[in-house]
Amino acid sequence: DRSANQLAHHLISLGAGPGHLVGLSVERSTDMAIGLLGIMKTGAAYLPLDPAYPADRLTYMLEDSGARLLITHHHTHPAPADTLVIDLDAERETLAQQPTTTPSTTVTPDDLAYVIYTSGSTGRPKGVAIEHHTVLHLLA
Repeated sequence: DRSANQLAHHLISLGAGPGHLVGLSVERSTDMAIGLLGIMKTGAAYLPLDPAYPADRLTYMLEDSGARLLITHHHTHPAPADTLVIDLDAERETLAQQPTTTPSTTVTPDDLAYVIYTSGSTGRPKGVAIEHHTVLHLLA
């Protein structure tokens, strides 16, 4: 929780918040949970990007979605030029200096929670936007 809060504060300083989309491309690990929670704590929506996908598919998904922030590790593919990369390996010291308190955000049921892309079996993958009220309905 402390690490997710620190990441959230850093993301907010970079412009993340409701109405924004943040890509998350990390291996399955605690960093995945920290990244997902950190993004959600900003009020932004997350874009899951499997690092095992081909680089051109990941680049397409970033460009098509309009995500301008990408959380990743140093060993993943390069991002489009207009995407700011937050490298969890290289920025551990910067993140450790952020507050550990929960950031204050305002999220409405109509704000995006995440965008997930279809398999693309019929051509190019298509993004499906899921809002918070849909997630709450699913959980209930």
